[in-house]
Amino acid sequence: MNRRRGSSTAPALGAVALALALLAGCGTGPETIGPTGVDELVVPSPSPDPADFVADVDNAWWPLVGGSTTTYDDGTGRLLRRTVATAAERVGGVQAVAVRTEAVAATWGDDALPVPRTEWFAQDRRRNVWLVGGTLADGSRWEAGVDGAAAGLVVTGTPRTGDGYVRRAAPGLADVRVRVLEVGETTTVGGEEVEVARLEVTTAGATASEAEAAEGGRPSAGRTRAEQVGEEVLARGVGPVRLTGPLGDWVLVAP
Repeated sequence: MNRRRGSSTAPALGAVALALALLAGCGTGPETIGPTGVDELVVPSPSPDPADFVADVDNAWWPLVGGSTTTYDDGTGRLLRRTVATAAERVGGVQAVAVRTEAVAATWGDDALPVPRTEWFAQDRRRNVWLVGGTLADGSRWEAGVDGAAAGLVVTGTPRTGDGYVRRAAPGLADVRVRVLEVGETTTVGGEEVEVARLEVTTAGATASEAEAAEGGRPSAGRTRAEQVGEEVLARGVGPVRLTGPLGDWVLVAP
């Protein structure tokens, strides 16, 4: 993690996570800022400092418990499963935890399966969670600090309405920007009311190869697709409970 230098005052209140909605104005809400960084962080960060990071990811909005799985349903019976690795490993120069997302094949019938993917997340000492690596459609791997890739901010330790930043910046993948739309609503998870943060996520100029690989198709290099906007709902103590994007609308069914 790098911090922005040369400022003696805290930045205006702004942003965290899936980016698209704007603040309602009228002077009472925090000022909207661009999708670069918050809290004097440099986002994306081309060279995360290992001294700024810890081994576990226990941010209440993005907790990663080793060996745990979560399952998501798109309303048609198709399932996606996310599995957290049991141990941290060094990725992008820092200790990071792998999360593998893959389709539950038996539930997809004749539909083409999306390509499984792995992403590596790391947490700094202020409980900000960063995306520091991931797999590409061909199975190769990108890491922050290697070949122009940088660490992006996933969610801050304390999400605030209006916060905005870059979540992913890696060659061969479309940039992903996030903005926090709202914090403080509640939803029911496992029979309990929990606070949620609603985020907007914008994928800018996704390559055709990336989108087709996600949909199970054959990658075709060179073409680009229009900007895509999705939404993410994070529940405190649980993590993502709803994910809306190119593959549809996915809701947590098994925490």
